[in-house]
Amino acid sequence: MFGIFEMYRKQVAALILPLVLASLAGYSSEALSTFGVSNTKPPSPAPTAPPARPCTRQAECAGISSSSCVRTHYDPTTRCLCGDNQPPVNGQCDSQTKALYHACANSDECNDGLICGTPNITGTAPAHLRVHAPQDKICLCDAENGFVEKEHTCSDADILKTSLVAIFVVSCIRKILAN
Repeated sequence: MFGIFEMYRKQVAALILPLVLASLAGYSSEALSTFGVSNTKPPSPAPTAPPARPCTRQAECAGISSSSCVRTHYDPTTRCLCGDNQPPVNGQCDSQTKALYHACANSDECNDGLICGTPNITGTAPAHLRVHAPQDKICLCDAENGFVEKEHTCSDADILKTSLVAIFVVSCIRKILAN
C-alpha cells in the first residue's frame, strides 16, 4: 500500500513542478491548460489605432470635454482620448476616472495607483509627456505607495507577490518529496 502511495506522490510532484516552472517563466494559463495539444489558433491581430484625433499639445483637445492628449501602449501616436483611453463619442467622454498621463485637477479624478501631479518635463522627457505645458497636472504613478511606471502603465510589486507564491509552492513540493 505504501509503495502505491509513494508512486502517486512522485507522479503528482512530477506534474506540478513543470506547471510551476512554466507559470514562473511567464506562460499564459491557456498555454498550461492545453498541455500536449498543438496550437492551431492563428495569432490574434494587433489592436488597431483608435479613431481619435491625433494631437501634439494638450490644448488641441480642449474642444472635447474630459479628453486628454495621450499616448497609449498600443498606439505610438498621441491622440485626444477619454480618461479610459477610448475615443470620444460625438465629442463627449463618459469615463468617470482617468488613466495614466490624462489631464487632471486632483487625485480623485485618477484611477487607483495614480496621483494627480506635475510631470517632470525636461529636454530628455519622452515625447508623449512633452504634449503638456510645464504647469499642467496629469495622472502619474503613485511612487510613494509602490507604483512604478512600465510601458505606459503603473504596476505595484507584482514580482514580489509572484516570488512569494513561488516560494510557497516550492516549499510544499519539497515537503511532499521529503515524506
